[in-house]
Amino acid sequence: MNVQVLDRYEIVKSLGSGGFGDTFLAKDTQIPSQKLVVIKRLKPANANSNTSTELIQKLFEKEASVLEDLGEHNSQIPKLYSYFSNDNEFYLVQEYIQGVSLNEIAPISSEQAKTILSSLLTTLKYIHSKGIIHRDIKPENIILRDSDHLPVLIDFGAVKETMGAVTLGSGSTVSSVVIGTRGFMAPEQSSGRSVFSTDLYALGLTIIYTLTKKLPVEFSSDQQTGQLDWQSHVSKIDSVLAKVINKAIEMEPSRRYSSAEAMYQALHSLISSGAEPALPMETVRVAPSNEFLVTRSSTKTAETVVKPVGNSHNNYSNNNGKSKIATLLTVLIGIIVVTAGLGGGFIITQQIKEAEARAAQAEKEKQEAEQKRIEAEQKIAENEKRQRELEQKRVEEERQRLAAEAERAKQERQRLAAERQRVQVLANQAKAMASGASATIGGIPGSKNIRSGPGTDYGVITQGYTGEGLDILDSSTDSSGHVWYKVYHYGSGSTGWIASQLVNF
Repeated sequence: MNVQVLDRYEIVKSLGSGGFGDTFLAKDTQIPSQKLVVIKRLKPANANSNTSTELIQKLFEKEASVLEDLGEHNSQIPKLYSYFSNDNEFYLVQEYIQGVSLNEIAPISSEQAKTILSSLLTTLKYIHSKGIIHRDIKPENIILRDSDHLPVLIDFGAVKETMGAVTLGSGSTVSSVVIGTRGFMAPEQSSGRSVFSTDLYALGLTIIYTLTKKLPVEFSSDQQTGQLDWQSHVSKIDSVLAKVINKAIEMEPSRRYSSAEAMYQALHSLISSGAEPALPMETVRVAPSNEFLVTRSSTKTAETVVKPVGNSHNNYSNNNGKSKIATLLTVLIGIIVVTAGLGGGFIITQQIKEAEARAAQAEKEKQEAEQKRIEAEQKIAENEKRQRELEQKRVEEERQRLAAEAERAKQERQRLAAERQRVQVLANQAKAMASGASATIGGIPGSKNIRSGPGTDYGVITQGYTGEGLDILDSSTDSSGHVWYKVYHYGSGSTGWIASQLVNF
């Protein structure tokens, strides 16, 4: 390979090579900082097959765009800066992750392994949500980044798989190669049938390696179940962690965790709570209207007696015929007049009474209608009040939910910060062990002052962090009689003084 790639990237050194190509550390000469990058050069595995270069190019660009999206939205996946092809070779230019791999720091404690596993499961949850399977999880492909001490997942297998693409006689395209590392591959992966739990299987074996510094093939296994006997190689193992790992490395995919989220929940022993039932709807009832019965009183008819006026015997005798006729006419006229008067009075009285009854009925109905209107308005007011109370309750419940959500988010941020500090201490301790340091910075996770002399009266020349390596050069006491050590600080390359209570041997 040329020292210069595309007249832009200058090769610094080779990082490794394999069946799919080579990996190099290079610097970008076209930016002022000349930032370090990783260049992967990939070659088609079936150069003489019927599969066209155009098809491989298309598949390569598709998988590269997926890598670009993953790295852009998750800080624990390397960013993809560029991808291109040249002379039937395919190139990826990725972010260089400076740090140490899990392969380099093993063995570690059970608590440290649990912290790393928790962080990686969060990353895998995001990857799987995009429908992507890593396919090559192993200790070498997980880097504890120096800048923030978080585990970064590198070297996805999907792009390499495109290099093995072949076209069948039916026109279908398949991969002729199996991506993965022997010993860490799940059984179904060797037949090209990877599922999400395939990554969980490899992650479980990777955590076992960090605990034991032994490859999976070095353990004995149960002849019936295939379960590995790895726990006997760990002096002190967290029972929850062991249970989670054993389920993740089951031979049958159906017996493993169905998702990274399920494995994460099991690791942290979380129990989901059910939601509150919804409030029932209110029903407003309307009372039936009243009916009224109208009755009328009877009217009695008065009787009138008309008596004729008496005459003298002479008159009667003299005027016998005329007198009888006149008397009869008088009686008849009187009867007619009285009867007519009585009949008219009865009719008028009856009409007045009926009108009064109708008016009374109308007034009663008006009063009842007004009463119903008032009751209806009261019902409406009560219903509106109830609705306002329900709305206020809903608003309060929403406020409480948002407050609880904010509290959970705050706790999650605090948990991640604590997790980051634990991983930082782990990384610092691993570096200290690798450098041969005789002591490390102790105390609670965080920065510690290294001064120009023994005592707080002296100025700070640099700061160290919990877990970083030290070499003890001398000792002395300050004005209060407290012991101070003169040390060489590996993290900064400085020599200074630090209080004895902050030093672990």
